[in-house]
Amino acid sequence: MQDIGDMSRKEFSVAYNGSKREMNHSIDVDLLAPALLAFGKLIREANKETNGKVAKANVFVVSDFEHKCFNINFEVALTLLEQAKALIGQKSVKDAKEILEWLGLLTAGSLSTLSFLGVLKWRKGRKIESITQIKDTDNSGMVSVKVKGDNNPVTINQNTLNLMSNPKALSAARAALSPVGTHGFERIELRENDVIIGEISEGEVENIFASCSAGIEEIKDIEPDIDVSPAWLTVFGPVYDAKAPRWRFKLGREEIYVDISETTIAQDALSRGGALADDAYQVELEIETPKTPEGKPKKPSYKILNVMRFIPSEPSIQGELSIESKVEIDNDKS
Repeated sequence: MQDIGDMSRKEFSVAYNGSKREMNHSIDVDLLAPALLAFGKLIREANKETNGKVAKANVFVVSDFEHKCFNINFEVALTLLEQAKALIGQKSVKDAKEILEWLGLLTAGSLSTLSFLGVLKWRKGRKIESITQIKDTDNSGMVSVKVKGDNNPVTINQNTLNLMSNPKALSAARAALSPVGTHGFERIELRENDVIIGEISEGEVENIFASCSAGIEEIKDIEPDIDVSPAWLTVFGPVYDAKAPRWRFKLGREEIYVDISETTIAQDALSRGGALADDAYQVELEIETPKTPEGKPKKPSYKILNVMRFIPSEPSIQGELSIESKVEIDNDKS
């Protein structure tokens, strides 16, 4: 594997295409937005499976319009985390290109070298009958998978099998391909440097959908759902304690407690002389939704990862700032 240094980048493109799209260069935003987010989620889950916490994956997109299709240019940036650099000599770190190849976004795939999307196409939603570890030293980390009604098992990487058991990855794969089969889109083309290197037809997409649904149905998913998205928060109860780990905000009309421990929100408020109700923050918000043993969602928790913008509310009469002031916050439960 090549040396990735502190960061590796790789560009790739996908194009939703169809014979009926000759003069139509548009796509419904409600159809496109979930697909774009899904590509990011799929790539992040793949990075997590191969690299764990050693590297962080960011996915960027620039849209481009071409004749008969809606083309999207992505860039994947894989950043080696500072605290993990010492592990490079001990751990094989996959770079951005390798992850995209493994997912099947830089290759059409074949039965001899199945990618993640390739094995989902092959499975066609069929029930997995057996999984056999291959003990041959030349194929270490490989497994043989056999499905119902097929006497020709295929050999895949253990990481691919793990991703097939990851409901977040399966849901993301399904959402990323969802435009195909609607609005005249008949296939998705995989492109690199404006060259088509493979495509997934509508029939193959349906096979992938069937495999994603079957995989999700088989999995008893009790892992918490963790989503990160931009959000606007307004202060609900002014907080005057610099050590308070959580503040009370409004997210839309909902009142929530939010972990601010990784930010300087409290310190900045102290510097300004206090916080006011309706002070507004544009943030990168992490929403973690735990699940019951039965897989049902529980009450979510919130954490601010990054403050992008602060807009103060209109000044009003405010008491003197005091570190010992009583605050409207449930710190005992944090």
